[in-house]
Amino acid sequence: MSNENQQLQLPFERVRQRIGNFLFVLLALNIMLDPANCVLHLKDVCFVAFVGYNILAYKPDWKMLIPIGMVFTAFMAAYVFAEMQMMALNYDKVLAVAKSLAPLVALLWIRRYDVIRLTLLPACVLVLLMIALYCIALSSEVLEYALFTYMSAHNDMIMMSHRSFLGFNIFGMYYKSFVTIMFAMFVFTYRFYNATTFWGRYGNLILVILFTIAAFMSGTRSTMLLPLFMLGFVAYRHIARAKTSKYFVYPILVLFALLFLGLVFSLAMETSEASNTIKYAILGSYGKLFTMHPEYLLFGQGPSAVFFSDGMHKLQDETEWTYIELVRNYGLMSLLILAVVLYPIKRMWRHCKTDDFTFGIMGTYIAYLLIAGTNPLLLSSTGMIMILAAYSYSERLPKITPQTRL
Repeated sequence: MSNENQQLQLPFERVRQRIGNFLFVLLALNIMLDPANCVLHLKDVCFVAFVGYNILAYKPDWKMLIPIGMVFTAFMAAYVFAEMQMMALNYDKVLAVAKSLAPLVALLWIRRYDVIRLTLLPACVLVLLMIALYCIALSSEVLEYALFTYMSAHNDMIMMSHRSFLGFNIFGMYYKSFVTIMFAMFVFTYRFYNATTFWGRYGNLILVILFTIAAFMSGTRSTMLLPLFMLGFVAYRHIARAKTSKYFVYPILVLFALLFLGLVFSLAMETSEASNTIKYAILGSYGKLFTMHPEYLLFGQGPSAVFFSDGMHKLQDETEWTYIELVRNYGLMSLLILAVVLYPIKRMWRHCKTDDFTFGIMGTYIAYLLIAGTNPLLLSSTGMIMILAAYSYSERLPKITPQTRL
C-alpha cells in the first residue's frame, strides 16, 4: 500500500473509531441510567445501532464466538430441559434474561474498544444524578415519597430504604446499575494516587470524593465499603515495594485487613437487618429443593423457573444468591457461564505481578464478582457492561502501555 493511501486511510480510521466510540458511550449511558429500560426506552435502539454499525464497519473476531456460544448454549440447554420437564417458567423473565445476555455479541468487536475509558463519562453522569436525586429526597418528605412512588412504578430502578447498620440509621438510595461505576472509581483513585501535576491530583481527588459520597448514599454494605477497598488496593502495591515493608507495613496491613473483615462479618451477620434474615432463610430453601430434586444439580431447573422461598414465603423466579441461582437454573452448564466470566482474570493474572494498574483492574473485577454473588447483577445488562470491560482490557493487554491505558 502506498504512503498516499495510508495517509488517506488514517483520518478515515479515526473517524470510524470515533463513531463507534460514540455509539458505545450512548449504549453504556442508557444501560447505566436506565438499567430496566423502563424510563428512556432507548437501550434496545442503542444496542441495535451499535451492533449494526460494527457489522458494517469492522470485521468481527470470530474467536469470540466461543465465549458467546458457551453462554447461549448453557441458556438454551437449560431452557429445553425445563420445557421437557414442563417446569413453571416466568416467560417474560426468560425473554428478559435472553435480552440481558445480548450485549455479549459485542465481544466480536471488543478489541476495537477501550470500554473502561469509554465508561468514565457515563459513570460520572450517573454519580452526579445519584447525588442530585439524594439531595432532592432529603430536602422534603413529599419529594422523597414522590421519588419512591415513581421508582416503584418503574421497576424499582432506584431502591430507597431506611436501614440500620451497627446501630446507625441510614437513608439509602441504591441505583441498580451502581456496580458499573466500579472500574471508573478505581481509575480515578489510581490517577489521584499517581498524579504528578496539581490539576491531575486535585481534579481526580474531587472525582474520588464524589464517587465516595455516591457509594455511601447507596446504603448497602458492599458499596459503602468500596471506597476503602479501592484506596487500599491502590496503596498496597506502592507500600509493598518499600524495603522496610515486611517489618512494619505488612503487620499494619494485616491488622487493617482483619478489622475490615471483622466489619464485613458484623454487617453480614447483623440479625436486626431484615435483608440478612431473608437471605439466610432462602439458603434453607435451596437445601430443600436440591434434596428433593438432585437432578437440578446436573441439568438445572431452567432459566427463571420458580421455587418456593422460605425467606419471602412465596414462589420466586430469582433470588440474590447469584451463584447458587446459576446452579439451580443451569445445573452443570453453569460451569460454561462461569468459565466465560472468569476468563479475563486468567489473562490479567499474567501481567498483574509487574503492572500495578492491571493488578487493580483485576482486583476491581474480582470485587464486582463478589458483590454480584449476593446481588442479581451477573446475568443482566449491567453485568454485561462489567464483563465487556474486563474482556476489553484483558484482550488488549499486550498492546496496553502506561501512556494508552489511562
